[in-house]
Amino acid sequence: MNAPLPVVLAAALLSAAIATMPADAAPRKKNTRALAAVSPAAGVAQDRFLACDVRVRDYLREGGAAIRVTKIEVDDARLQLNIHHEYGEAGKSSRKYLRGDTEEEMRKNLRGILDEFAAAAKAATAGRAWYVIAARKVMPDLRDNSGETTNPWTAIVLADFEGKCRPITFYQSVDRNKLNPELSKKLDE
Repeated sequence: MNAPLPVVLAAALLSAAIATMPADAAPRKKNTRALAAVSPAAGVAQDRFLACDVRVRDYLREGGAAIRVTKIEVDDARLQLNIHHEYGEAGKSSRKYLRGDTEEEMRKNLRGILDEFAAAAKAATAGRAWYVIAARKVMPDLRDNSGETTNPWTAIVLADFEGKCRPITFYQSVDRNKLNPELSKKLDE
C-alpha cells in the first residue's frame, strides 16, 4: 500500500508542474507580441494627412494648398455637401444622383450616399478631412478637360475613413480672386 502512494504523489506533482507551465508561458508570449506590435508604431510619427498622405502630396507637386476642413454640412434633400475650411467656406458640392432601375435599388443607393455623407461630416469634425487646391494639370480626372475653363486651379476634398483615403467631392474650378488673401498666398508657396 505504501508503494502506490509515492507513485500517485509523483504523478500528481508532475501533472501539477505540467499544468502550471503553459499558464506561466502564455502571458510571457502575449506580452512579447504586444511589445513587438507597439514598438514600431511608437518610433514612427503619424503623418498629419493620415491615410491621405500620398494623395495630398501628389496633388501638391505643382503648387497649391492643403487646408483642414472644419465642418461639412449635409443637405440630405438635395444630396449635396457644404464644405467649411480654416479660411472660410468652399461652397456647395455638386449634387449626387440616385441610381437604380427600381425604387428599392434607388433607396439602397440613397442609404449608401447618406452613410458616406455622414462619415465625411464625422471625419471633418474629427480633423481627418482636407480641402486640397491643386493645379489642374495634376488632377487626373480633370486633366483632359476640353478647355472649358481657363482657370488653372481646381480642388478636391479628401477624408480619412477608418484608415483609407476617400475623395468626398471635386470642385471643377477655384477662383483665386475669391479666396482669402492668406490662402491665395499659400498657392504660390
